[in-house]
Amino acid sequence: MHMYHKSRYRARKRYYEKEENKEKKRIYMREYEKRPEVIAKKRKRLAINNENDLLHAQMAERFVDGAQG
Repeated sequence: MHMYHKSRYRARKRYYEKEENKEKKRIYMREYEKRPEVIAKKRKRLAINNENDLLHAQMAERFVDGAQG
């Protein structure tokens, strides 16, 4: 990690250790989650995960059927 990034990491860590700053971050994140582009991104990610789960189930079924016969 570059020295600059190491320094910023430590500074952010110190900043968010304080309880009042943790609360500020919580408030920001609640508002961030309400943004339309964030909601759309989350829905897209869920759709991809559902497709992957379906594909995994089909592949597992094919593997089990192949092993039995």
